[in-house]
Amino acid sequence: METFSYKAVTKEGNVVEGTIDADYERLAVDKLQDMGIFPIKISKPKEESSLQYGLIAIFKGRVRENDVMNFSYQLGVLLEAGFPLDRCLSIVSELTGKKEMSEIIKKIISDVRGGKSFSAALSKFPKVFPAFYINMIKAGETGGFLEETISKLTGYLENSQKIKNDVHSALVYPALLSIVGGAAVVVLLTFVVPKFTKIFSDMGQSLPLPTQILLFFSNAMKNYWWLIAFVLCSAVMSIRSYLKTPSGMRYWDNLKFKFPLFGKLYMEVYVSRFARTLGTLLQSGVPILTALQSVEGVLGSKRITDAISATREAVRKGKKISTTLKEGNIFPPLAVHMITIGEETGKLDGMLFKIADRFDFETRTTIKRLLSLMEPALILFMGLIVGFIVIAMLMAIFSLNELPF
Repeated sequence: METFSYKAVTKEGNVVEGTIDADYERLAVDKLQDMGIFPIKISKPKEESSLQYGLIAIFKGRVRENDVMNFSYQLGVLLEAGFPLDRCLSIVSELTGKKEMSEIIKKIISDVRGGKSFSAALSKFPKVFPAFYINMIKAGETGGFLEETISKLTGYLENSQKIKNDVHSALVYPALLSIVGGAAVVVLLTFVVPKFTKIFSDMGQSLPLPTQILLFFSNAMKNYWWLIAFVLCSAVMSIRSYLKTPSGMRYWDNLKFKFPLFGKLYMEVYVSRFARTLGTLLQSGVPILTALQSVEGVLGSKRITDAISATREAVRKGKKISTTLKEGNIFPPLAVHMITIGEETGKLDGMLFKIADRFDFETRTTIKRLLSLMEPALILFMGLIVGFIVIAMLMAIFSLNELPF
């Protein structure tokens, strides 16, 4: 049996905190509901290290996707418990651990109590609540099923967060390997090799070519590290500045789809995001044209966005989504075929979720495949660099035997 900490709301609207023992989280939730309280946050108590605490403090003021997900979950629980919207928002503002998020919620409460709709209040914060989120809330308000809409939003955000967490977790080992390997090479070039430089320079004969190359890089790293750092930083800043321009964004967007393996991964991610977002919007009652317009703002690819924009214009003129996507020749044939079936059967939203699930699976498979290639490639690359350094040093040492005595 484990101990869970919780924050919950009583039937009177009071926030309570405490701990409860249960075998697993779902059972803890059931126990709390049997007690007549509604849990809005439940987790295992854990001690945070000083490093974790410091990192949390650094990002404390930033509103992140995880904060929006928690906001949606807590709001959905409170609405299902029967509390009025303004009261729910007031409770959530007290529960959030971030000052900036709390201030945003308080402004939303003020607008809601002033007579504005919930979606109109959210639309004042486009950097926090994206267009598809606001449109789903608007559809839920119009159709009278706001609680169900928020529940779907929570599921959507949880799935997106899960995929991001899987990717980040998978990249930890390659990133750590690159950092450690790079640090080892820098130490060798700046501290170990220079100690042999004087010995080699006093040998009085021409050094082997690999040794000359090694000493050149070692000397540059030791004496001109500031220039190398300046050039690298300038190059990175210049590239980033260019990629922020319309032509740079379009160039990079087209280029990334041409990368071996990575191009396939990008396409899978965008197709999954498109299908799940559009399916969630349609299932929540958002009109098709409004849904397509909302999807354009959350994809993050100019190439895909242009294809969706063309699709929206075609749908406005009476064409089918699948027909336009097929003519664009950008989306994978499988996705287009499944959308065609969804349109013909009148179950487009359900088919879009199947597409999203399929391409989520493909994304995870491709990531595993890339990592299975990346890890040995990194090890081999670092091994070649270290091996070159060792061989260059040994060749110079062995050449000592050729000196005249």
